[in-house]
Amino acid sequence: MKKLQRLSAVVLFLSALSFVSCDTEPVDPVLLDNVNNPENPGTNPNNPTNPGTSDGSYWPMALNNEWVFDVEDEGESPMKITSTESIGGNTYYRVNYSFASSGTGDLTGEATNLLRHNNGDYSVRISVIVPDEQGMQITVSPYEYTILKDYLEPGQSWTQDVQQTTSYQMPGVTLPPMVMNFHIENIIQEKGISVTVNGVNYENVIKVKQTQTITSNLTPGMVLTVYYWFAKDVGPIKSESQSGTFTSSSTLVSYTLN
Repeated sequence: MKKLQRLSAVVLFLSALSFVSCDTEPVDPVLLDNVNNPENPGTNPNNPTNPGTSDGSYWPMALNNEWVFDVEDEGESPMKITSTESIGGNTYYRVNYSFASSGTGDLTGEATNLLRHNNGDYSVRISVIVPDEQGMQITVSPYEYTILKDYLEPGQSWTQDVQQTTSYQMPGVTLPPMVMNFHIENIIQEKGISVTVNGVNYENVIKVKQTQTITSNLTPGMVLTVYYWFAKDVGPIKSESQSGTFTSSSTLVSYTLN
C-alpha cells in the first residue's frame, strides 16, 4: 500500500505541475467549459466547440517555433514545437519541454504537453507516463483545459472541470483507481498592456490568473495559482505560480517564430 500511495503522489505531482514552470475541448476527460459574464465580442463563447473570434495570435503555433525561458532555480529552458498530432480530428502541437518529471530510483514519471489553438481558444493537453513498477501496470488518462481565451475582456472569466483517472493492474491483486478532479477558474486580469521582461518591452499583452483546485480520492487536495502573461504575435512571456510554500517563475529570454 505504501508503494501505491507513492505512485499516486507522483502522478498527482506530475499532473498538477506539468505546466506551471513555463509561462503552459473534451477528449478522454470530462470537460465542462463555462464563460462567466459572457458579454464579449466572441462568437458563442459559452460553447467550447465554437470559440469566440480571436483578437490575434497570442501563442503562434507552427513547427519549430521556439521560446527560451529563464526558469527560477533551473536556468534557461527551451520550449520548441517539434511535431503535430491529430486527436479526435483536431491538430495538436507537441512541445519538447517536459515541464515536470519526478521520482527517484525505480519510481519515475514524465508529463507530456500538447498545445491546440482554435480561433481564440488556446488549450493544453497533458498526459502522464509512469513506467511499470514490479509487475504493476499504470494507466493514466490525459486531461485538457483552456489556458487562454484571447477575445475576452478584463474581468471576464471561465471555469472548467476536468477529471483524470489513474488505473493500476497487478496479477492477483485488485487496486482501486485514483480519480483526480481539477476545478479550474480563469480570469482575464489585464489586456492591451505593456510589459517589460528581461529588458524587452512587449505590447498588447494579456494577463491571466488561473486557480486550480485539485482533489483526489487517495491523496490530499491542493490549490495551485498561476499568473500567465501572453504577448500578441509572440506567445507566453512570463509566469508566476504558487501552491502552499512552493513558488516558481519563468521569464522569456528569446523566441523564434516560423
